[in-house]
Amino acid sequence: MKYIALLLFLCTSSLWSQDVSPTIQKLRNNLNRLNGETKLDSIGYLIENHLAKNNLSGFELQLVLFFQGNYYNQIGRTSGAIMALQKSIIQKAEGKEADRIYYKSLYILADLYFTKKDYKKAFFYAGLCRDKIPASNNKANEYIGIHLITGYYYYLNYDHAKSMQEFLLAEQAAKKYDRCKLSEVYVKTARIYSRKDQLDKAKKTITESIRIADSCDALENKINAIRTLREMLVEHGEFEAAHRTFEKLDRLVGMEDTKRRNTRIDSFEVANRIKLKEQQNINLKRINESAEIKLQKQKIALVASLIGISLLIILLYSIFVLTRKQSVTHETLKLQKKQIEARNSDLKRLNLLHQKIFTVISHDFKEPITTLKVLLGKEEILSNENTVVASYIKAISQQLEQSDAMLTSLLDWAKTELITTISSTSEVKLSDLIAAARRELSHQLKAKNITIENRVLKETSIVFNPTVLSIVLRNIIGNAIKFSYENSTIIIEYENNEIIIKDFGKGIEPKKIDKLFKKNINPGVGTNMESGFGMGLYLCQELMLKNKGTLDVFNNEPSGCIFKIILPK
Repeated sequence: MKYIALLLFLCTSSLWSQDVSPTIQKLRNNLNRLNGETKLDSIGYLIENHLAKNNLSGFELQLVLFFQGNYYNQIGRTSGAIMALQKSIIQKAEGKEADRIYYKSLYILADLYFTKKDYKKAFFYAGLCRDKIPASNNKANEYIGIHLITGYYYYLNYDHAKSMQEFLLAEQAAKKYDRCKLSEVYVKTARIYSRKDQLDKAKKTITESIRIADSCDALENKINAIRTLREMLVEHGEFEAAHRTFEKLDRLVGMEDTKRRNTRIDSFEVANRIKLKEQQNINLKRINESAEIKLQKQKIALVASLIGISLLIILLYSIFVLTRKQSVTHETLKLQKKQIEARNSDLKRLNLLHQKIFTVISHDFKEPITTLKVLLGKEEILSNENTVVASYIKAISQQLEQSDAMLTSLLDWAKTELITTISSTSEVKLSDLIAAARRELSHQLKAKNITIENRVLKETSIVFNPTVLSIVLRNIIGNAIKFSYENSTIIIEYENNEIIIKDFGKGIEPKKIDKLFKKNINPGVGTNMESGFGMGLYLCQELMLKNKGTLDVFNNEPSGCIFKIILPK
C-alpha cells in the first residue's frame, strides 16, 4: 500500500540527522511498529497525541504535522491532509532536513490539488519546489510528478511548447529511474499530439502507454490511457472506434470501481475506528479530569485547614505579645506626653517673650530714631550756616540711617525666624504693596531726589503672602535706592509672574553678583556712602524659597542692575 511506503520514507534514519527530542525518536519507533501491524487508527491517535504537546521544537512540530498530512492523505481525508501540510509549511524550521520536509510537503500539496482538479493551485505549489527536487533515484517519483503537473497546466492553457518541454523532462527521468511512470507520461504527451492533429502518433503513444501499464500491473494507468484514447477518437470523429474503446473501458472501470469501493470501505472502517477511539479517549480524559479536580479540591481544603490553624495560633500569640507591649507603650506615651506638654509650655512662653522684645525694639527704639531723622531733615537745620554744626548733623543723619537699617534688618530677620513654614496666601493688589513700600522709603527717596516709576497696572492682582512680599519689596527697593545716583529713576514692572525692579546706579561687582544671596555677603557701600550688614537680601531669598518663589539679579548694562522677584505659578 502507498501509505506504507510513505511512512517508511518518513521514518528512515537519514531524516533524523537534525536534532530531535527523545519523545520524537520514540514516536518514530512507534510509527514503524504500528505501520508493520497495519494499525492505522493507532497511528492517527499517536500523531494527534504528540501534536497536543506544547514542548515541541520548530522542526519537531513541522515534522509531526507532515506525518499527519501523509496519514490523512492515505486514509482518504484530502481536506485534512491539505490543512496539515499547509501548517507544516508555515512551521518551516532551519536546517537541511527541515528543507527536505518543506519541499516534500509542497510536492504532496501539488499532487493533492491536481487530484482534486484544482490545476492552478497544483501548478503554484509545483512551481515552489520544481527546482529543488533533483532527478535522482530516490527522488524520481517526485521529479516526474512535478513536471507532469506543470506540463499539464501549460497544456490546459494551450502553451504546447512549454508543456512538451516538461513532459520530455519527465520522460527522460522515467526511462532512467522508473519505467512504469512512462505510462502516465505518454498519456499526457498523446494529448498534445491529438491537439496538433497528429492522431496516428497519439494512438501509437497511447498503445505504448497501455503496454507499459500492463507490464507494471498498473490498472489505473491503463484505464486513464484508454479513457484518453476514447476522448481523442471522439474529438476526431471516429465514433465506431470510440465505441469499441468504451466497451473495453467500461469493463476495466468496473474492476477499478470494485477495487476503489473496497479501499473506500477500508478507509471508512479505519475512520470509524479512529472516531470511536477518539470519543473513548475524550470520555476517559473527562473522567480523569473530574477525579483530578476532586483530588485537587481535597488537597486545597486540607492545606487551607492547616494554614487556618497555623494563622489562628500565630494570631493568638501575637495578641498576647501586643497586649503586653501595649501596656508598656501606654505608660511610656503618658510620660512622653507630659514632657512634650511641658516643653510646649516653655516654647509658648519663649515665643511670647520674643514677640514682646521685638515689639519693644520696633516701638521704643525704631520710633525715636525715625523722629530724629525727620527733625534732622528739616530745612532750618539743614540750612545752618555753621559748617561744623552742618557736618555734625550730616554725620548724625548717616548714623541714624545705619541704625534704622540695622533695626529694620533685625526685625525682618525675626519675622523670618517666626515664619517656619509656608505662610498663608491671599489675593492682593500688587500696586498697593508697591505704594506701601514707597511710603516706608520716602525719606531715602527724598534725600537722593529719586523717582519710582511704577509701571504695574492698578488692577494687577497676585496670590502670595502679603507680609513676605512687603518685606521683600521694601528690601529690594531700598537696595536700589542705596546704589542709585541722585536725581535718578527706579522702574518697577510686572510680567509673566515676575516683579522686575530696575535701577540705573553703580551696579554690583561681577565677583559678588553670584554670591549676593549668600549669608554674610555685603554688597558694598551706596552712592552716598550708605553702608549695610548684608543680611537683607539673604533673608529675602530665604523667605521666597520658603514660599516656593525665588530671587534673581543681574547687571543692567551699561549701568545699574535688575532684580527679579519670581513668584510661584
